[in-house]
Amino acid sequence: MKISKLLTLVAALMLVCAAPAFAAGQSTLVPKIASFDFFVDYSGSMMMSHEKLGKNKMELTKKLISAINAKIPALGYEGGLHTFAPSTEIQPVAAWDKASYEKAIKKLNENEDTFARMTPMGTGLQKATYAKAMKRKAAMIMVSDGESNLGSDPVAEAKLLLSTNPGLCLHVISMADKPAGQATLDAIAKLNGCAVTAKGPELLANEAALDKFVRDVFYEEKAAPAAAAAPMDEVIVLRSIQFALNSAKLDATATSILVETAAILKTKKGSVEVAGHTCSLGTDEYNQKLSEARAKSVKDFLVKQGVESSRLITKGFGESKPKYDNSTEETRKLNRRVELSILK
Repeated sequence: MKISKLLTLVAALMLVCAAPAFAAGQSTLVPKIASFDFFVDYSGSMMMSHEKLGKNKMELTKKLISAINAKIPALGYEGGLHTFAPSTEIQPVAAWDKASYEKAIKKLNENEDTFARMTPMGTGLQKATYAKAMKRKAAMIMVSDGESNLGSDPVAEAKLLLSTNPGLCLHVISMADKPAGQATLDAIAKLNGCAVTAKGPELLANEAALDKFVRDVFYEEKAAPAAAAAPMDEVIVLRSIQFALNSAKLDATATSILVETAAILKTKKGSVEVAGHTCSLGTDEYNQKLSEARAKSVKDFLVKQGVESSRLITKGFGESKPKYDNSTEETRKLNRRVELSILK
């Protein structure tokens, strides 16, 4: 296989061949923002049932914010929680931690009275003056059904908020069940090129979409340079292969990647260490056996693809070598992995 083709394959599959200047297989989560605030529509329409889902929109909102909170990695953020229609401060923007923020989320009441409870969205944006004091870069995450029936134009007010607060990005999670509400939210999202937009019901129904939203708003993954450029084994990290909890089974994505991995390995010489890893859930003994089973699953598949069995040395490391801190389901999922090292 030509080098150019190999590099294309590596980029497409997210397989990383570690060079001497980098620690093999290591990466780190880097925050995209310094602070965030959930800006929640607390109007009467949000206390009503979603027309398609038949569930209270505020109840769905609380569940969604809680799910996002559980996936935010501990990277030194400041976090707040505010409402509009009416404008209230549930949690001031301050040092964030999961437990205290979860308590703040529970203070949102999905059973507020809907009678004469209008939606002055524009006024709510006017009153979001706390945004000026948020550490930059800052993310304001609006959760709303987009209905606005009182006060100033919300799109104009959102534009003014962004123009007077450089370094602030306004993201939008839609709970809309009417075309007019969705159109308002779409118009607000288009005001800033950094906006991440999503539909709340889809995030609740699709964990992969939820993971992507958290990643797009809160952090990025970067390779961590090693302290010294010492020679080391070449490592192929199967970062796009993630095992389900308590499983060593390879899914369709994994097998597709391993077909290409086998082609790479057959162009190289030497023994190959196949190292299995787990997240921190479970006992040490259980995770050791599970990591060995994951390594064996990869070896067995590679042998079927024509890689000599005698070249493949399987090892299990259990939970002893995490790449991430295991503090969220997102990072635990990334720790459930297999790495291949071509031994010199």
